[in-house]
Amino acid sequence: MTDSYVTPSLARRLASLLYELLLVGALLLTVSAVLTAVQAGLGKSAWLDILFQLVLVTTLFGYFGYCWVKNGQTVAMKAWRLKLVDQHGALIGWRQAAVRYGVALALFIGLPVVSYLSWARSYGHQPVTLWLSALWCLMPFAAAYRTRMACSCMTGWPVPARYCSPSVRVRRVESH
Repeated sequence: MTDSYVTPSLARRLASLLYELLLVGALLLTVSAVLTAVQAGLGKSAWLDILFQLVLVTTLFGYFGYCWVKNGQTVAMKAWRLKLVDQHGALIGWRQAAVRYGVALALFIGLPVVSYLSWARSYGHQPVTLWLSALWCLMPFAAAYRTRMACSCMTGWPVPARYCSPSVRVRRVESH
């Protein structure tokens, strides 16, 4: 791989996000299966439910934090040739990973929940309120704000010519 980074397109980021959702879903299902067995053995209580949720949130941070700190890439980011680096091009540390994860939780979980509750109060519990609150996740400012707060940025490598169609390869050769 080359060290010449480019700003990844929105399509690459969204494709990586979709792939990441599949991986995170599988991870959470696996952890939930283990925790459900433990919870069935210990009985149902409010404290176990809270502990269950904390373990899931911690598992997600463990996955993302480890991947970001170790090599700047999760599995999905590797597939789509994306990398998370700090402002100087180096890998981020645990503190930056924690800030990035915390801001992501607030923006992608907290903000939609708050907006849904406020819109549901005004308009009633209609499907449109759910969809309007889900739009927060797609807002470009959310990712940019999370990136600024954690002093990190998403970079990518150019797609090699062998993955492009012949017409794209010709245009690349002519432009050099």
